[in-house]
Amino acid sequence: MRKFTAARSDFLKSIRWSAFIVGIVAPALMAQTAATIQPLALNDVSWLFPPPVRAQDFSNLISMGDLTAANAQDPAKRDPVWSDAAFQQFLAIAASEAAQVSARNVRIGLPTEAHTKNNWFVAGIRVDAGAPGLSLDIQNAYGRSPQIRLIVQLVTRGANGAPIVNDIAAHLIFDFTILPPDKEAQPGCFQRPKPDLEEFLKIVADLASLRTNLSNGQFGGTKIVTAELPLGVHPGLANSATANGVSQAMKTFLQKHLSDQHLNAMALMALPTGAPEPWMFLSMVKLPAGELPTLPNGGFVPVHGTTLDGQQSTELFQAGGVVLPAPHTNNRNPITCVNSALFQNAGPAIADRRGSSTADLSATPAPSADMVRDILGLIADPARSHFFNTDCVSCHTETRRAMVILKTTSFDGLDSAVLPTDDWVLRNFGWGTFPLAATATRRTAAETADVVKFINGQLLSK
Repeated sequence: MRKFTAARSDFLKSIRWSAFIVGIVAPALMAQTAATIQPLALNDVSWLFPPPVRAQDFSNLISMGDLTAANAQDPAKRDPVWSDAAFQQFLAIAASEAAQVSARNVRIGLPTEAHTKNNWFVAGIRVDAGAPGLSLDIQNAYGRSPQIRLIVQLVTRGANGAPIVNDIAAHLIFDFTILPPDKEAQPGCFQRPKPDLEEFLKIVADLASLRTNLSNGQFGGTKIVTAELPLGVHPGLANSATANGVSQAMKTFLQKHLSDQHLNAMALMALPTGAPEPWMFLSMVKLPAGELPTLPNGGFVPVHGTTLDGQQSTELFQAGGVVLPAPHTNNRNPITCVNSALFQNAGPAIADRRGSSTADLSATPAPSADMVRDILGLIADPARSHFFNTDCVSCHTETRRAMVILKTTSFDGLDSAVLPTDDWVLRNFGWGTFPLAATATRRTAAETADVVKFINGQLLSK
């Protein structure tokens, strides 16, 4: 899901469509690019890497320890894209009280290997035209924040050097916005970010260039076509003749566009120390200097669960379908900027919320097939369900629930080869470990389709 990243718009670093950009800058840029950029496809904006299984597969991966950007003051110097300061804050929050669910007396416990940045590898890359959603109702409530999101997973080495993919993942969200943000949709809500359209069009142009170079056979002499393919492992990364070259090209793309200054939100899905379950979800957002007395220079803080009670930050999911704390979603009410992540005006009151979650599927008596279909369809719809009105567990389990309860075997726009293979594969876009396999969900495919439609229709065709 487009997680938590628009939350930081309350802290003056995000974007919505402004009249100036649309009326003056955008037409010139669009006129320049529309003639040369052909429509993008699903796998052009969402890149899923195949999981590593052999020692030599590390050469086709991107380690966060190796990902750097030019220093803003001295271009001859290189700075980590995931800065040491942000990485240490990530680890500290994962070890804090915010990472605990008191109802089960459990907390996230990262292994020692997670404290080494080089052990975090990119499993997926998603370019998004605007979080938390592209519908007009969501934009009116939350603004629009273009992003590049990295899905990174902990990968260690066995005694023979072979990779060991851990069931631990993080999201690193880099957004591209301009100041000042738009006024909040109503008092007490987040200010609404405005997109840095000029920078985002450069990102789109570079993605299109990569796509075109692949189709022309410029990677290993093998032509790779992405048009009209369902979302799955990127074909350029799946082909042994092109995998290394494509991976290096994507690394160059990331190092061109990403920097620590753009990193404004993070999330973690992990386990308690030494335990196979429960899976625990925790989000983090960057605050500017002076926002909190305890962070005079700014930095990351845990985000209160957007559909919880306004106090707790971590949600867990365990075998049997138990979800704690119980989510109180609001995805059946009209879209509103009011949500439980707000530091003030948190809400709406639980009694006023109307919504559904996958936790509802464990009710007694069991819901009918039509009710299940309705609940899962709601959660998978990016125009109705988003980070601020739907809980993390729901978005990470809806596809597998549809496969098990409704016996659904295929989903529009999604390669069946990457469907979650087990009830406890909770990856929306990454590497599941039951067994080890690249995994994507219907929710991710729907969000990606929205992004492609928006880029092709709103940016390239004007």
